Amino acid sequence: MAAEAISKNMRKIKIILLSIIFIMFGALAQAAIVNKFVAVVNDEVITQQDVDQLLSVLYAQYSQEYKGDELLQKMEQVKKDILNQIIEDKLVLSRAKELGIKVTESEINERLDYIKKGFPSEKEFYETLETQGVTIANLKDRYRDQIMMKKLVDYEVKSKVSVLPSETSDYYEKHRSQFREGDKYRVKNILVKAKDDVSFELGKVEIDNVYNKLKEGGNFDDLAMQYSQGPNAEKGGDMGYIEKGQMLEVLDNAIFKLKPGEFSEPVKSEIGYHIFKLEDIKYGKQASLEDVQKDIQMVLFQDKFKAQVNEWLSGLKEKAYICIK
Repeated sequence: MAAEAISKNMRKIKIILLSIIFIMFGALAQAAIVNKFVAVVNDEVITQQDVDQLLSVLYAQYSQEYKGDELLQKMEQVKKDILNQIIEDKLVLSRAKELGIKVTESEINERLDYIKKGFPSEKEFYETLETQGVTIANLKDRYRDQIMMKKLVDYEVKSKVSVLPSETSDYYEKHRSQFREGDKYRVKNILVKAKDDVSFELGKVEIDNVYNKLKEGGNFDDLAMQYSQGPNAEKGGDMGYIEKGQMLEVLDNAIFKLKPGEFSEPVKSEIGYHIFKLEDIKYGKQASLEDVQKDIQMVLFQDKFKAQVNEWLSGLKEKAYICIK
């Protein structure tokens, strides 16, 4: 596929790294397909086989997630995305060659070494290439193109992206809640389990009995050890510290309106009845701008970079001759 920077535009097309080796140069069995051209980019032709070689791998992935008409619709969109990506690749590569961007043999070998690490042994790596009809020369050519395109993107786009200190501080102020640790609540639980109509009826009677004992001043820990069927019964129902969102919504609603020392009314869930007691709250700390400055800068940089890459690609397309059949 495209250089690492350009490929951000195709994140929805999830081609794993090792598959790239075989997609671009394999699929020799498809040679019998009528190889009509589907697009022309300046003086280069994109064939149906160029698209289908990528599409066949993606079809295997998508067919596990989607079926019927939904799968067909997804694949139609993927086909358009693939063609657009190939067009962009050709434009970027052409621009890189125009500017005389070079790639060294050591850079290519470094990429090869990285790929080899994905195999149990170097022997298996070469055997896999041979099975797929891929040569080292093929692979090196593709990696040369990828590295060349990345260098171009770094030179023409990435090097010109910057994030101002004022942008970082503005983002922090607008998203302060994102940089605050979640509050932690120490909770105890009495659970009476139920799984069918009869056990839910009996469980309701038992949990109401426990609830009445609590209202009369009964000790929560003692009652939990006596009546609870939960995993923490022997510890007085102590669940430790939890955060909002860890429990079912109906349970969250019961727990997080309590004040320390209070217990809830009986709450019904799919596994039975609960009574909760809130013991303590540890309020989360607000991270300072200094603590999260680098994270914010990275977010802003990526947003700007993506926007400028898209704008840059649009400029390349406007200057090119592109004909899609």
